[in-house]
Formats: sequence, C-alpha cells, structure tokens
Amino acid sequence: MALIADFTIRDRRILTLMLFVALIAGYGGSQLSHTLPFARNSLGLTEGGMNWVFAATRLSSFLGLAFMVYADRKGRRVPFLIAFALLPTGNLLTALSPDPVTFTVSQSVTRIAVIAVAGLAIVILAEELTPRLRAMGIGLYALAGAAGSGLGLSLLPIADRSDNAYRILFALTGAGLLAAPMLVRFLGESRAFVSYERKVTFRTALKAGLGRHFWPLAAIAFFIAMFASPATSFVMERLVSDLEWETAPARFLLMVFSGLGTAGVLIGGRLADQIGRKQTTIAAILTGAIGGVAFYTQDSGWILAPAIFLATMGLGMLTPAIGAHRSELFPTRVRATAAGWITNVAIGGSVAGFTIGGLFVDRLGLPTTITALAGGLLIAALLVSGLPETRGMDLVRTRVGRQSATTEGRESERPSSQSPTTIRRADPNPGVAPQRAPQQ
Repeated sequence: MALIADFTIRDRRILTLMLFVALIAGYGGSQLSHTLPFARNSLGLTEGGMNWVFAATRLSSFLGLAFMVYADRKGRRVPFLIAFALLPTGNLLTALSPDPVTFTVSQSVTRIAVIAVAGLAIVILAEELTPRLRAMGIGLYALAGAAGSGLGLSLLPIADRSDNAYRILFALTGAGLLAAPMLVRFLGESRAFVSYERKVTFRTALKAGLGRHFWPLAAIAFFIAMFASPATSFVMERLVSDLEWETAPARFLLMVFSGLGTAGVLIGGRLADQIGRKQTTIAAILTGAIGGVAFYTQDSGWILAPAIFLATMGLGMLTPAIGAHRSELFPTRVRATAAGWITNVAIGGSVAGFTIGGLFVDRLGLPTTITALAGGLLIAALLVSGLPETRGMDLVRTRVGRQSATTEGRESERPSSQSPTTIRRADPNPGVAPQRAPQQ
C-alpha cells in the first residue's frame, strides 16, 4: 500500500486509463493462442500450417511502425486511440471469418493494433510517470494485460461447446469499444512530447549516435521474440494435442501457475527501479529460458507446473525492465519511432521463429524446435550486459539549448479532455540524451 501512495495524482490518472487498455488488449491479443487447438481443427490446419498463420500475422504487424512514426511527429494521443479501436474490430472480423485466409487477414488487423497499442502505451507511461516509479508503473500495465489474458483462459470452456464456439471468444473483444469514449475524454497528450519545426528522420538520429543503443536493443528483441512467440503461442497446443490433456485441467494448470508467475511484473518493476534495468533484464531472460525449455521437454505435471511458473515469472520481470530501459535510452523526439523499429525487429524475430516452426515442427516436434530456439536467449542476455544503466532518468527534462522541456511539459497541465497546444521549437541535436533525475 505504501507503494501505491508513492504515485502522484497524475501517475494514478494515467495508470487508471492504461490499466483499462491493458486489460482489453491482454484479452483480445491472446485469443489466437488460447483458441489455437479449436481454431486449427475448425479451419482444417496442421500444427505446421498454424505456424504459417502466426508467421503471416506477425509479418503484417510491421505496419504498426506507422503509428509510432506518426506519434513522434504529431503526438502520442491520436495514433494510440486509433490503434486501440482497431484491436476489437480485428477480433470481431475474426469471429466472422469463414476460411483460413480471412481468418489470417482479420488477425493481422488485430496484431497490428496490439503492436501499436503496446508500443505507444509504454512510451506514454514512460513519459508521464514519476521517474523513480516508471518501471513499476509499466509492470502494473503488464499485470493488467496478464489479467486480461487470464480472463480469456477462464472463458475458454466456451470453445468446447461446438466446433465454432471459439468464435464467441473473439467476438467478446468487441466490448472493448465501450472504453473508447472514456479514452477520448480523459487521455491527454504526453507532457514530454514537443513538436519541432524541422523533422529529424530516425536514420539521422542513428547517425548522431543513437545507433550504439538501437542495434543491441534490436538484436535483443529479435532473439527474445524468436523464442517467446512460438513458445507462448503453442502452450495450449502442447497440453491438449501433444500431451492429450483435457481442456479443463490444461486451463486450470495455466490459470493457477501462470497466474502465480505474473507476480514477476511487480517483482521485475520493483527490482528495475531499485537495483537497475540491466540486472533485472538478464535475470528475467534466464528465468524465462529455463521455464520455457522445461515446459516443452518434460511430460510430468509435477514439472510442467513449476516450468509454467518460471516461464511466466521471467516474461513478467522482463516487461517493465526492458520497457523502461528502451524508453530511457532514446530522446523524446525519436522515442516512439525507435520503439517502433525495435518492435518491428522483434516481429522479424517472431516471423523467424514461426517460420522455423513451419519448416521443422512437423518433422522434429515442438520440444526439439523450441529448445533450439532458446539458444538465442543466451545471446540476448550477453547483449544486455553491454548496455548503459538508465535507472532514474528524467524523460521530461530534456536539454533543448539552454531551455528545459519541463517548461513545455507543464503547458499540458490542463483538463485532459483538451488537447494541449502544440509547441514548436528550433531543431536541437537529436542525439542528446535525457538527463538523469536525482536518486531518491
């Protein structure tokens, strides 16, 4: 409770809005994985064929970068609202899809929205939250997303009723549209956003020195996604189809032990704010790797349960630590674009993972394929160790000549139903890093 009291009124306002978003995005974005065995059978696809569906949806989500580029040029609010509306729309279309092609296209719309919402939400939270509580706030956002995913699992028995009953679970995402008016009314522009007269491309920013942070982060994202995307997407398939568990006990196992593992987002957020982003991220990657490989290589429920816990714990710890770290390594004017490109590289990792699955899983099986993909996590952990520590960095007090963006940020302190006036400044050096806030 003392931790909650540390958040300011502004912190609580943005967190409340984003927790609603995370709940809806967590539910809607996880339905493809949760309903995989039912959708695969209904659509007449093999496990290899479903890998290609996943690869196609991940490939299309490269378009989510457009939302991020727009966010750096015009502001975070509008692209975020559009992306949020697209998410339930895509799932509603999926519920009505009559064949694999339409199903894939509809889920591609959902995936674009999921990528854009997740990327922009972390940028908005990073810019709005008190620096010393930034990672914890991002962790709470991830926890709400996990709760949304858990809600989807709790409703999974609906899919058992008939061959096409899984479509109901996709359609329920449409309820998220009811939250859109609330976001339009209360979500203001980020206080850190500043619109400059002359635009700087991301390529220019990389040449100005940001490449030394971007390329390692991109490689880290690639290797994590190459393993995590197939590993998390085929959990129900592993239990129901490979190990021949009934849906009810499989759902119970996932709900209980992944539910316990979601404590990792709070642990990871707290550790990242207290001891640093780097150590927390490395610990998270190794924990997730151990749990993920154990889940796909062991058959006993006594091992599967702690494996699910460890895998979820690692993924939970990773989200706030890497999310805060990524936001803090880039200045405001290219922060969303950098996040978008890193996300696109991660999508490339997902596509690579699912492509490898499509080529080998029918011949070698899920356990061998997933274990091979886990090797990339060791490379990711090594790359994290080479990044600078950024704990406590102030993202609002960015140096612009002799003036501080804090002054500009205060202009947005008005009723959040109104859009703050866009402030145009002379063009500063895009490579200038944000200042570090005093440690508390």
